[in-house]
Amino acid sequence: SIPLEGVESILDVGGASGTYAAAFLRARQGLRVTLFDLPSVIPLAGKRMEREGLLDRVRLVAGDFERDPLPQGHDMVFLSAIVHQNNREQNRGLFSKGHRALNPGGRLVIRDHVMDPSRTQPQAGAIFAVNMLVSTRGGTTYTFEELKEDLEASGFGQVRWIRKGQRMDSLVEATRMDPQFP
Repeated sequence: SIPLEGVESILDVGGASGTYAAAFLRARQGLRVTLFDLPSVIPLAGKRMEREGLLDRVRLVAGDFERDPLPQGHDMVFLSAIVHQNNREQNRGLFSKGHRALNPGGRLVIRDHVMDPSRTQPQAGAIFAVNMLVSTRGGTTYTFEELKEDLEASGFGQVRWIRKGQRMDSLVEATRMDPQFP
């Protein structure tokens, strides 16, 4: 349920085997997707895209979003199930990289747990936060206000919670507001 109007190119960061890339490509004719993931994952995505007849519309790029710049020139950057594994400083760095990867006016979309202000709802997100506490260096589930603050600090505006899910299926969208951001 992500609006794709005006989107011709999507960057799927940490796109894994291409589940979302394939769904985007099937949803919109003429769309192109750049799938960016670790070098060990790219061959798996390539095989899947070939099997599904979508390889001609996908650019597969090997890299590590923690260390490498993201490929540029996209109308949308998609971050699925990523922000919860990072602390806020890491997320701001990733959001800034996403900002640079976008064309002016492009959108960044986050799919993840998004918590209410009390951090108790949705319940699955509260339980998942405990998992992140013990298995990451600073990862957790974030409230909409925290995500909004970090996105705005990274050059985004018009931050909206476009889907409130009960699991890891909430969607937050932000628009690149200025021509460039450090």
